[in-house]
Amino acid sequence: MAIKLVAFDWNGTLFADTQTIVNADNIILKKLRVKPINVKIFRRCFHVPIIQYWKNIGLSDAFLEKNLLIMQNYFSVFYEPLADKTRSRAGAKEILKFLRQNKIGSIIYSNHTTADIDRQLRRLRIEQYIAKVIARDMGDHSLMHSRGKQQKLEDYIRKHKFKPHEVISVGDTEEEVEIGKHLGYHTVAITGGYNTTARLKKHHPDFLIHNMLELKKIIKKLNKI
Repeated sequence: MAIKLVAFDWNGTLFADTQTIVNADNIILKKLRVKPINVKIFRRCFHVPIIQYWKNIGLSDAFLEKNLLIMQNYFSVFYEPLADKTRSRAGAKEILKFLRQNKIGSIIYSNHTTADIDRQLRRLRIEQYIAKVIARDMGDHSLMHSRGKQQKLEDYIRKHKFKPHEVISVGDTEEEVEIGKHLGYHTVAITGGYNTTARLKKHHPDFLIHNMLELKKIIKKLNKI
């Protein structure tokens, strides 16, 4: 049993933007005269579809019906300039180099937009390590009401003829653990991102790590290298 592909989430996983998104969301909330949140609240409440996240922080259906489109349009305006000053997660580049050295593929599957991820990969100088970015098109707001990245990942795995036991899903939220388990992949949850450690543990990932470099040990164990 050998691992041939690692499918990474982007936001909060390879990209250390947890505080960045909280800052962007707080700009939006301030404009709409809503009390700001902190990282602790964000990690407890973040959810996909995103509309559930807004409800989790206390926004009413009536408020969302009136303001949801405004919030959608505001997000990129405020988030992307902040993202341009955000770093990759500690150890991300080193683990991507390790995977390439061991002939293990790396892809990103994300709820973010392909163009914006590609831009950050170039800025951070790690684009050469990523075989494919599976994400949303610009202007696609389906994330607000539904999940979509599971099917895109499954289609990619099937197209490239990887077997489930050859794939690891790495992410910082419940969603990536759920997807990995549903599709029969190995699951690695990493703390310090968009969800609390307690939320991640509740879904029983195969491995729970606190630093990206811990993934090396997991790969070595599974591939006996």
